[in-house]
Amino acid sequence: MTKILFLCIILIALGTFYFSGVGFQFGILGKTTTAVITLAFLYYAGKAGWQRFYLATLTTFSSALSLGSAFLNESPAAGPLVWNLRLNPFVIILLSAALGFLALVWYEKSKHKDKFAFILLLVFLLNWIILAFNVRFYDDWKMENWLTVPFLVIIYIMHRWFRLSNASYGLLFAFMMLHIYGSHYTYSEVPFGFWMQDFFNMMRNHYDRIVHFSFGFLLAYPIREIIIRISDTKGFWAFWFPVEFVLAFSSIYELLEWLVAVLFGGDLGIAYLGTQGDVWDAQKDMFLAGLGALIAMLVVLMILWYYRRTDFWRDIIDSLRVKQKRALGEEALREFKVGK
Repeated sequence: MTKILFLCIILIALGTFYFSGVGFQFGILGKTTTAVITLAFLYYAGKAGWQRFYLATLTTFSSALSLGSAFLNESPAAGPLVWNLRLNPFVIILLSAALGFLALVWYEKSKHKDKFAFILLLVFLLNWIILAFNVRFYDDWKMENWLTVPFLVIIYIMHRWFRLSNASYGLLFAFMMLHIYGSHYTYSEVPFGFWMQDFFNMMRNHYDRIVHFSFGFLLAYPIREIIIRISDTKGFWAFWFPVEFVLAFSSIYELLEWLVAVLFGGDLGIAYLGTQGDVWDAQKDMFLAGLGALIAMLVVLMILWYYRRTDFWRDIIDSLRVKQKRALGEEALREFKVGK
């Protein structure tokens, strides 16, 4: 086990110690027990390598988040899937650890080349079903999820002929979990956002801003992978184009969000927009998405620079050289005898 991986396990265990007190209302004994279970399980997964640690972390914490949101506390609920089941916090922790362990066993036993992505897909579908129970505002939940199904279908179809790396599939999974967690409550009423509001003395629930930032931070790398593998982009442009694509997709989403809100109108449209009275909400969301992508690309840049110092700057400089000396426009049109 590398020192970096061990440090990640320690940091996650410390985070679990703190947030189990916030989310589950544990005292010192409960927080310590949860942190020890987390440390032991992730250490077991990490001994087998990064990918198993990655899979175990995503599976376990996403399951705990889903079960806790749907079945931990009593809260106003709407829709056809209202179930007054309440689970003990330690039951949620044990169920989540069991799902993480099953995912590891499946990964180790399966011979399928796409087992990592397939396991994450099934875990996501399970979490999606769990988070469909006891939703806060059912009509808004339906609207928030209108892009989820097409997104999953596109990823699955694309996977058939263009398989992404496991790192990219994990990042996509994490972003989609943030989305369906937010839609369970509606973005403006997510408990984590209220914790941030109280902890940092903010004026509003900023969970929607976290998701927009995560759109750039988590999806920039998968976009970079697609761009490089399709267009053979290198050097500076391999870092710049993912940021540009994130900004473009973010602006398209804001336009679609505006259109949907106009079509439905009323309280439902306002709940879907989640502006919370901020007239610059769309601009701030796009800025945060771009900032997240920029930070992600800076992280990738530093990693590549560390491991490829000899070739790194040479690739950057070479990518900025003009490859086609001849001007285009009217010069190119003359070849087709146009404009004479």
